[in-house]
Formats: sequence, structure tokens, C-alpha cells
Amino acid sequence: MQTQYNEIINSFVDKYGLSRGQVVAEIERTFSTMLSRWYGTGTVVLFADDYLQALHYAKQSGIPLQNQLDFVSVRGWNTIQRALDRNFTKIACLNEVTRYKQLEHELRWGDIIRKSTDGFLVEIEIEKGLAIIAECPLNRVGVHERNTLAVGQRRAFHLRRVDSVKMRGITRVKVVVDRVSKNLVTALLREQLGTATEITLYCAKRYVGHKSFVEASGCLPKQVILTVSRELHEHIQVTVEKIAVGNKS
Repeated sequence: MQTQYNEIINSFVDKYGLSRGQVVAEIERTFSTMLSRWYGTGTVVLFADDYLQALHYAKQSGIPLQNQLDFVSVRGWNTIQRALDRNFTKIACLNEVTRYKQLEHELRWGDIIRKSTDGFLVEIEIEKGLAIIAECPLNRVGVHERNTLAVGQRRAFHLRRVDSVKMRGITRVKVVVDRVSKNLVTALLREQLGTATEITLYCAKRYVGHKSFVEASGCLPKQVILTVSRELHEHIQVTVEKIAVGNKS
């Protein structure tokens, strides 16, 4: 069994995208927890020179004793395997949530793949080359387009929130997008202007499906405004004026 530990560690690294250090630490923690339940408190599992050791500490007549458990005789390997898979899934999920949290409030284009009375499921590319299914609740879509948005359409969405949730005991990443944020207006305008522009934008007010009021530090081409207006199905009014530092977008 000992000769297989490197292969086991590498398989977990590849499967869950974790570092070797994370995998080793979680194996030690999980084994220590499970074996302590079966053999009593004071069981510690650790790697030493790529060799997994299980040490049980106890007192006999007031004298502390250390015994090494024989892994060959340990039962419950399937239980430990399931615990490791569950824990590694959670760690990988939390790592993803931490990474994706930094992308909140950004613009993402997505394909609507399902529509229900509760809202929409949208496939977005949350990172370049990485597609993920996001939820868009019905109340996060303007009343004016709830009946017109349909499966197969590609639309712009605001990346509203990224969280971890438990589904049937398994930790998953939950991504929520919307079409009603003021940030979506300025993000679409900025996309049309291009990354080289130095114009700052601020959406002062948005009446979804009717009109958005945007303040800009410079003039915007008419075609840019019209393109965003068509995507959101609402009028965009842009005024050029000095924007306060805290309102820059």
C-alpha cells in the first residue's frame, strides 16, 4: 500500500486541480479524523519521507505510550476514500469560488440554454476557455423582455454573485447573473469603446426597459450608444461632465 501513495497523491492533484501540499495536508487530516473515531482519540497520521504513518498516543498507568498502526490491517478504506473525495471536492470548489469572486460585477456574454417559470439557465465563459452554467432568476430580468428572451439566444449578462452551495451533500459553485444592473450598462458601453479608451463612465440611474442615465468624461460615438440600447431594449442618455472619483467605472 505504501508504494502507491505517490500515485494516489498525483491522481488527486490531477483530478481536483489542487497543489501537492493541499492534497497531502487533506489526506493527513482525513486519515487522522477517521482513525481517531475507530481507534480512539490521539491518532495522528502524517507523511514522513513519502511514507504514510499512523501513530496512536495513549496513556497506560499514567505513562504516555506511542503505538504505530499497521495500515494493512486497517479496515474501512472505502469509507476513507469517499471522505477524501468529498473533502477534495469541497476544497476545489472553494478555490474556484475564491477565484471567481474576483470577477463579480463584470460583463459576460452567455447562451440561454433553459427557460422556466423561475428564470433562465445561461452558459457563460466565466474565464477564457472555461464555460460554466449560471442562473438568472426571473426577477433579475426586466419585465419588458421576460417573454422575449428564449433558448438559443446569446445575450449580455452582469456577473452578479458567486457562492458555494451544498446540493445533496456535495459542495458546488453557484453563479448568478442578471440583466438589470447599472453596471451592465457601463460595461457594455466600455466593451463597445474598447479597452484603449480613457473615458470614464457612471450610470447614475437606470429604469430597466425604459431609460438609463449615464455620465461620461468624454463624448461617446452615437453608434456605441445605439448598439447598447438595442441589446438592452431601452434608451440610453449620455451626458458629458466631470465624474467624481468614487463614481468612476
